Amino acid sequence: MVHKDQEIKQCAAYFKERPVYEKLFQKFRKKYESLGHFGGTVVLSGLTGEEKNQLGGFLQKDYTEHTKIAVSASLMEKALASSRFSDLSWEEILETYFGEKLTVKKEAKRQQEKEKEAFFSDILNNSPDGPGKSWLIRVLKEREEGFSWMMQQYRERPGELSGIVKNVLTAIPLLPVFSEGKEKMLLAVFAAEVTGNPHYFDEGSRGEALLFAFIKSYLNMEVKEGLSRAEYKKKLFFEAGILKDELSSDVLAYGIRAVRKDGSVHPGVEGFFRCREPVKLTLKTLGNIDRIFSGKEENENGPGKVYVVENPAVFSALTQKYPDRALICGNGQLKLAVLLLMDKLKENSVFYYAGDFDPEGMMIAQKLKIRYGERLNLWNYREKLYRRYLSDVILDNTRIKKLDKITIPELQEVKEAMIKEKRAAYQETMLEEYQKNIEGNNELL
Repeated sequence: MVHKDQEIKQCAAYFKERPVYEKLFQKFRKKYESLGHFGGTVVLSGLTGEEKNQLGGFLQKDYTEHTKIAVSASLMEKALASSRFSDLSWEEILETYFGEKLTVKKEAKRQQEKEKEAFFSDILNNSPDGPGKSWLIRVLKEREEGFSWMMQQYRERPGELSGIVKNVLTAIPLLPVFSEGKEKMLLAVFAAEVTGNPHYFDEGSRGEALLFAFIKSYLNMEVKEGLSRAEYKKKLFFEAGILKDELSSDVLAYGIRAVRKDGSVHPGVEGFFRCREPVKLTLKTLGNIDRIFSGKEENENGPGKVYVVENPAVFSALTQKYPDRALICGNGQLKLAVLLLMDKLKENSVFYYAGDFDPEGMMIAQKLKIRYGERLNLWNYREKLYRRYLSDVILDNTRIKKLDKITIPELQEVKEAMIKEKRAAYQETMLEEYQKNIEGNNELL
């Protein structure tokens, strides 16, 4: 994960590479000085064609025919929210860009600070003691994550912010994580119970943004390699006892058994195991499971081998050919459910992962290897097999560029061959190789 200070530097570098933003930012800097916050509208004129293109690229506007260009703070906020720098605020960006704090006229600043202090004091004075109130005090005092977001909301819509903060402070002590033994709840159900509106904490809402800031602070969990930002957010809500989406994140598994949190065998998973059929596990099911183990492990008392494949066709073929093996299908993505299942497998389980030989498949393999370390073996990642099963699918330069991010030693020989050949190889064609490995007990061929 890119840390926030690195992200801010990358953002500032992006704008410094495009000279038109020096003109734009200087004007907004002066606006900030008079208003005391990021706001208002500025006008640019006399721009070259290249500068208009630079400006329009980020703001998603066509300024080709404009002689004067009016840019509002609200347009800037909208463009930022839809960019890869959406976690940042314009204040943070401008201060990094100029290398100094933004300034405000002293008299205006004193009055604004007085009003802001009264605003948040009123909220705190009317809030019950608890984890939410303690967190808010800390955010305001120490400017922890969520502070910049709250200040922006305060400047733009203080009335709405007051209601949002009060609702979130009401919601926090009701999170299942604070009630021992309480089952996980669907986000919509939780929102309806707290606010009467099942959509109050929907993705992208201000309520969700503030609740997530608390959960992230409370759990203090760094992003593990393998999770996208969206899946990381799902993971944190999951750990707090909230299912953002219990159905779209699922995983196919075969030959596994599971134990619930009360120590009993999970009857549903057990039924699929005994019938020798694949089972689809949703986040809700995984949330009620304490641990998982491969079916053979109970009899062997040794490391349980679990084969993890990227594609459903390979998964299906291997489960039919080897009904006594344990398998997981990632279905071409590293969804939260896949990683939760692998996380819950007993520590002495050993993974053998195989995926497509294309840039996206290589990225998945690397993320899993970094996440599980010595417990995961990259299965059949060899140059000779890549070349043997080359397809006619040509990898364009955009996809080849992704290989720059492949850094682990185990993938270098395939990476270099792929850069040279610029073609993909798909694991469905390598099924015979997997069968030879399993039957020969030589998974690392």
